[in-house]
Amino acid sequence: MDRYTFSGSVPYFLDYNRVRGVGGSSLGWEGYALRFHANDFRLRSLYGIGEDWPIGYEDLEPYYRAAESALGVAGASDDPWASPRSSPFPLPPFAFSYSDGLFARACERVGIVLHHLPQARNSVAYAGRSQCRACGTCYVCPTGAKASVDLTHVPQAEATGNARVVTDATVLRLEVDRSNRVTSVVYAGRDRRERRVSAPLFVLAAGGVETARLLLLSMSESSPTGLANASGLVGKYFMCHPVIDITGRVPKKAYPYRVGFSTAMSRQFAVDRDRARQGAFYLEFLNFPRDGQPEDLALASGKWGEALRRHVETEFGHAVGIRVYCEQLPDPRNSIVLNPQVKDYFGNPAPHITCNIGPHERATLAEGATVAKRILEAMGASRIQSSDLSLAAHQIGTHRMGRDPHTSVVDSTLRAHDVPNLYLVGSGCLVTTSSSPPGLTTAALAIRASEHIASLRRPAAGA
Repeated sequence: MDRYTFSGSVPYFLDYNRVRGVGGSSLGWEGYALRFHANDFRLRSLYGIGEDWPIGYEDLEPYYRAAESALGVAGASDDPWASPRSSPFPLPPFAFSYSDGLFARACERVGIVLHHLPQARNSVAYAGRSQCRACGTCYVCPTGAKASVDLTHVPQAEATGNARVVTDATVLRLEVDRSNRVTSVVYAGRDRRERRVSAPLFVLAAGGVETARLLLLSMSESSPTGLANASGLVGKYFMCHPVIDITGRVPKKAYPYRVGFSTAMSRQFAVDRDRARQGAFYLEFLNFPRDGQPEDLALASGKWGEALRRHVETEFGHAVGIRVYCEQLPDPRNSIVLNPQVKDYFGNPAPHITCNIGPHERATLAEGATVAKRILEAMGASRIQSSDLSLAAHQIGTHRMGRDPHTSVVDSTLRAHDVPNLYLVGSGCLVTTSSSPPGLTTAALAIRASEHIASLRRPAAGA
């Protein structure tokens, strides 16, 4: 099902980075729920790079608040670079870990401010879901403490009696009439038999890669280059977040891996800077560094028996790590297109992903690595090293929003410019990446779009 091809300077692993199931990518996300900063919406105006959004932070703030309430976000007001909030976080923050305390003291010595990382997981019981039990298997939370759509939204929708979830089904294409309105969605199950669902209005929310692919697969006489693609920009401006980890070994045990998610970060390098010269990045202080896990220590030691046990007991627990999370600028050459040479289970062309990391991002990561190494040195760490550059799981920009139908795919309500009854919801509508993960912003935009769609059914005032 996850057949795809890739070209570019850094691999993007689609088979790992998305989840097929009820709940989609929320089934496997890390749960980090950061708002974008107000400046993230105005890159072109403020710094002369990227693009401006058709909406600003002030337009989205009420929907950020609604998204935090719906997901159950735990956080604190200790981020000096956060944009103004109209209300506090719905849940109290998670306590800093033991290693966070080590990081905090080192950060203070080098002039860096460490603060809480907002989480879409329950620090206390909330909305019928359990408090986090610190199981450590956080990509797939076994207790329901981490917010995911299968727990937070699907049951509520089905309980209304107005929604039905069709499982074991893959959408193949959308069909339109001569006026370019969508009339039906075509889907199939494992038997490959095509079925249709008709409706007056459609919302497509399949992720940045698959939404773009479905639009390109939905070619018709009225849309010869793909549905909602009069601008030619469907699939263009694919973005992610370039990432590197800086790791080391501290003299005394830091007790990592007791928490399966990070609880501390710093956005000191994400906002107050000339982002044309210095790209935005944030630092994530890892509770689960890549290096130093027991199995890795054991396999690398060459030891057996009692000597192996003593080696792992002595060596384990000293690893520390800092992740550098970098903003990626929009580039139309980074894209999702169809690859007719590779077919999926249903015989349709698979997506081909192109993603190259440019000099702006590489310079930003290099600066972030320097800052992270300075912190580790202040901790007295040895064996400091950098991981290879990798890409986060995010799928951004492939059906970007904007005011001008010639330079964007959807408007500020996420309605397709040239398909009046089609809405494209998801991280693909984001114009720029910020340095923050897109999950909370995507949720806020979805709530905003749903409010607009609901308003279409309301009678006019005085009617």
